[in-house]
Order: sequence, then structure tokens, then C-alpha cells
Amino acid sequence: MTILATYKHTFRLFISPEKEWLSILDHSNIKNSKLLFVLIIPLAVLMSACNFIGFLLFENNPSEHIDMFLFSSITTFILSIVSIYISSLLIRPFTVLPTKKERFSRAFILVAFSYTPGFIFNSVAFLFPVINYLTIFGLYSFYILYKGVTPVLNVPDRRRSGYFTFILIGLLSIYAVLGALFIGTANLLGF
Repeated sequence: MTILATYKHTFRLFISPEKEWLSILDHSNIKNSKLLFVLIIPLAVLMSACNFIGFLLFENNPSEHIDMFLFSSITTFILSIVSIYISSLLIRPFTVLPTKKERFSRAFILVAFSYTPGFIFNSVAFLFPVINYLTIFGLYSFYILYKGVTPVLNVPDRRRSGYFTFILIGLLSIYAVLGALFIGTANLLGF
């Protein structure tokens, strides 16, 4: 899959996720490493940069808190990538495919493409903290994920809601643990 095709799929998922998941699966040559370097890392860098710039633009006396801004940006980048891998590992057992490698690959594809709205809307909210309510639109990621459970994970349609419920509970637990880790580390460092 080319870089252009990856981003076309990403933006088409916003419009018609169910149809686009089938189109994504037609590309049998999707490699996790390429998806990581073409889609995930650039979006994580964008979100981290917006986090840093937003702090600089809208914080009173930004020079006093530059170390906190750097910590927040770097941690945002790292935790974004870590959360995608952990989420893929969580989703892998729900995949109805024969080999572990195939299951992880499909779970990674599902998570990587599904996280895109969250990356985009969080980036805008980080850049302009006065409109941070835009992060609510990042919940569209869960809708895209829901629509991808059946085609990507090869789950029967009648079981999609049940599988999605367990996946959602797991993902929310991951976010809670990573958020607590972030807050705990920030408190430990005195931010």
C-alpha cells in the first residue's frame, strides 16, 4: 500500500467506514511497520507538536514551564504509540483468524486506522485549547472501530456488538491506566 493510498483510506473512513474497510482489506500487502511509519508516527508527531505549540501560544509565561511542555509533548507521542500496540494486543484474541501473526496484523490495521479521528481532533484541541471540546469528535474513532470489527477481525455480524463491547471496555481500561501513568509521572517529576 502506498502512502497516498493509506491517507485516502484514512479520510474515506470518515465518510463511509463500512465500505472503506472492505477496500482496505483488498490491499493484502499492508505491513504493520509501514503503517506505523506512514500513518501512526506522523499523526503522533503532529499531535505532540500541537500539544507543545498550544502550550506556548496560550500559556501565561511559557518560558517558566518549558520543561513541563516538553514532558507533555514527548509523553503524548510515546503513549500514543504504546496505546496502539497495547490496543492491538488486546484486540488480537477477538480476531477469528488461524495464526497469531495474522490476528495481530489485522488488529493493528483496525486500531491504526480507527485512531485517526482521535489523533486529528486531539491535535486541533491541543493547538487551540480554547476549543478543547472538539476532542468529543474523537469518539468517532469508536464508530469506525465498530464498523471494522466484522470485516477486519472476521467476526460474524451477529456477534459484532458483543465483541465490540468487550473491546471497548478493554480500550477504556488501557486509556485509564496510561492516563494514570502520565499523571503519576508528572506528579513525581513535580509538574
